[in-house]
Amino acid sequence: MELPAFKREGSNKHIKGCERASQQLKFKIRALNNRERERVAELASLHDMKSTSRALDEKEREIDSAFPSSIWGEPSSAYAGGPQGSDVWCPL
Repeated sequence: MELPAFKREGSNKHIKGCERASQQLKFKIRALNNRERERVAELASLHDMKSTSRALDEKEREIDSAFPSSIWGEPSSAYAGGPQGSDVWCPL
C-alpha cells in the first residue's frame, strides 16, 4: 500500500529534521568533550605545579636543616669585597 505524497514528504522532512538535530547534538557533544579535555589538562598542569612547588619547598627545608644558620652566621655579620651594603655575603 502506497502512502499519499504529502505523508511521504512529511516523513522525509521529519527524518531530515531528526538527522539535523542529531548532527547538532554530535557537534555540541564534541565541543563539550573538547572543553572537558582542556579543563582536565589544565587541572593536571595545576596539580603538577603544586607537586613541584611542594617538592621544592621540601628540598629547601632539607637544605636548611643540613646547613643551620649557626654555620653561616647572620647575614649582617660580614660582607666580602665591594662597598658597605654589597649583595655579596661572606660568612665569617
